[in-house]
Amino acid sequence: MKASIRRLAALMLLAFCAVALGLTYWQVVRAGDLVYSPNNGRLAEEERRILRGQILDTTGRRLAYSDPTPEGTVRRYEDPTLANTIGYVSERYGAAGLEASFGRYLRGDVQADPLESILKDAIHTRRVGDDLILTIDPRVQSVAARVMGSDRGAVVAMDPRTGAILAMVSNPSYDPNRLDEDWQRLLDDPAKPLLNRATQGLYTPGSVFKIVTASAAIDLGLVDLNKRYRCTEDLTVDGFVIKNKNHPGVENVTFVDDFAYSCNVTFAKTGLGLGFNPLPIGDSIPDPAPWTKGIEESRRRFLDYARRFGLEAPIPFDLPTSVSTVGKTDLNRVELASTAFGQGELLVSPLQMALAAATIANGGQMPQPYLVSEVRDPSGRVVVRHQPQTIRQVVSGETASSVNRLMIASVQEGYAKPAGIPGIQVAGKTGSAEVAAGERTHSWFIGYAPADNPMVAVAVVMENKGPGSDFATPAGREVIRAALSR
Repeated sequence: MKASIRRLAALMLLAFCAVALGLTYWQVVRAGDLVYSPNNGRLAEEERRILRGQILDTTGRRLAYSDPTPEGTVRRYEDPTLANTIGYVSERYGAAGLEASFGRYLRGDVQADPLESILKDAIHTRRVGDDLILTIDPRVQSVAARVMGSDRGAVVAMDPRTGAILAMVSNPSYDPNRLDEDWQRLLDDPAKPLLNRATQGLYTPGSVFKIVTASAAIDLGLVDLNKRYRCTEDLTVDGFVIKNKNHPGVENVTFVDDFAYSCNVTFAKTGLGLGFNPLPIGDSIPDPAPWTKGIEESRRRFLDYARRFGLEAPIPFDLPTSVSTVGKTDLNRVELASTAFGQGELLVSPLQMALAAATIANGGQMPQPYLVSEVRDPSGRVVVRHQPQTIRQVVSGETASSVNRLMIASVQEGYAKPAGIPGIQVAGKTGSAEVAAGERTHSWFIGYAPADNPMVAVAVVMENKGPGSDFATPAGREVIRAALSR
């Protein structure tokens, strides 16, 4: 009997501890997440009594503001091209975009003077939220939206020196002023207009990913950029044939030429050969090829550099981001060869590829991207000022300088010629990413300028549009031109 009582007491004590731990977790550790969840009905009710802060661009133009009306406060949005960036706030459907991620500031829950905030709540004075000052440049944003037109895809433009986002376009978009009326239609739309393609869209990158493969080979000291070799033959890897079709009648080339003309054979060999020195490229590699003996070191090095460039990890940013992925971590020979020239199971976001371009432009250092430069309280006092930060040193400055040479050659001599701007040295890379049988390729471009002192880096993707040279590259040129004329 006593033993039974002891067991019952122990069981009740255990249950009590479990409940106590659960309450502590949800009411203390996760309290903020619960309170500020878009699904919190009390939060939506309280929003009616708050004059939510403004969201402004670099010129002070209002992008979002609250308009008091006899029926209550109405949130207004002025630039539909920024709908997926700014997001929305709705009593019915919660919040998204910057409206969600900076909701505590916009609601006035984080004030420069906490005592003043408490006093206002005590005397039931209407709370006024803080304002967000964005890095968005209206001229660059306007041009980015214009060159995208009605095509699906995204544009990201950023300052590679600081990480400041100058423009961010996601197509198709929506009108946040009509969110409640259009909600079900937006949910049912197969084009997914509520998806921010710039930060959460994941695409096969095609040849723009060669910037990563080239960086790895150069950083490891495996490539002599001035050495010429003959490159005319197709490559067969375990029965998989990679066509040598990109050279315009040129047989003797350098690694610079192969980057400019986007030779899949050379970059497949580069991925397979990262574990060997010298790098086995050109027609004169031994038979059997070195990688037939094993690709463990090549695979390890390839994955290492892909992760240095930010794949397989979230991007620290002001908005939610999707994780760019290599696909399998146990890549076989065919998969490694395909992934090295941007195909395989690779999936990247436009923001990720803008960061890759910005990394080379910034001497091998990856800047941390950001959208909100300042948060100001209703009196104009600065509550938060963003300080530019570096995520990591991805490659050496010498490597970045060498890859810069490849990117310049791509614009001056190769398929990225349509990115050229008279009087300005532009660096860039095109991509035509194969996605599915019978579908047109995704059109890609990444680049930056001026190449000797970069002030803007861009990434453009147009879904199922066709060759990168024909569509994304001219679009990228116009965005770069607009950013440099600020």
